[in-house]
Order: sequence, then C-alpha cells, then structure tokens
Amino acid sequence: MLENWQRCTLESIIDACVPRSGHLRFNVINATLQPLRVFYDQPQPFAWTEDFDGMFIQNGRRHLVNFKFTNNGGGQQNRTMRELFHYIRTQVDYLNQNPECDDIILNILDGDALSPNIQHFQLILNGLNQGIAGQIFIGDTYTLNQNWPNI
Repeated sequence: MLENWQRCTLESIIDACVPRSGHLRFNVINATLQPLRVFYDQPQPFAWTEDFDGMFIQNGRRHLVNFKFTNNGGGQQNRTMRELFHYIRTQVDYLNQNPECDDIILNILDGDALSPNIQHFQLILNGLNQGIAGQIFIGDTYTLNQNWPNI
C-alpha cells in the first residue's frame, strides 16, 4: 500500500514513529478539529473532512500528517485533487481561527498525478502571514527529506 511506503519513509526522515491520528478531522463549516471516527451519523455528515493519516510530536510541537499518493490522470484523480484543495483551504481556516495553535501540518503529496500539480496547491499559501504559511507544508516526500527539520 502506498500510504505505508509514505509512512515508513517519513518515519525514516524524522527518526520517529508516526502513529495514526485517532481520527482527527476538520469540520469545514466552523473550521474545528476533533476526533471523529464515524461522521455519517452527524447532523451534517458532509461537513467533515477525511481524517489525518498520522500524528507525531517533535520538538514539543504536534505534527499532523496527510498522505496522498495519486497516479495516472482521469476523473477520480481530478476529484481527489479538488478535495485535497478544499482540505488544505480548511487547514488555513483552522489556523486562522486558532492563532494560539502551533501545530505543523504536513501534506505529503506523491505520485505522477499529484507531483506536477504541487505548485497549484502551494498557491493556497500565497498572501498568508508567514506564521500560518510556515505551519503548512505542501510537497512530496523528496522535498520533505531535503528540507527536514527546517519545516
């Protein structure tokens, strides 16, 4: 499974275990973050994002991890990228609404459908204050490896 490769590679880069997040997910309406395993029985089930794939603490800061590995073009991959765009926008909304939060969010985007489009996702960070933009990483495993731990 590709997520397992990404998780193992991240663990090698940071030299630590990356356990699952405990079903932490955002509510896109109010930009809150909470553990929620089952969302379809909520009053607004489609207001909840996917959950984070991993979470770890390093240097006293929580790191939330979103793995994506999408190959080949087509409708399903385009929908995945569109959902990913909204997911990253919600990350920005969450950090804007919670200025005391010092979480680092790692969006690790690999695969031949995502790699050529990373710069489009990075545009989300344009115009943000440096603090919030510095809390969201958008890149592939290679870029993460090249820049760790300065993320």
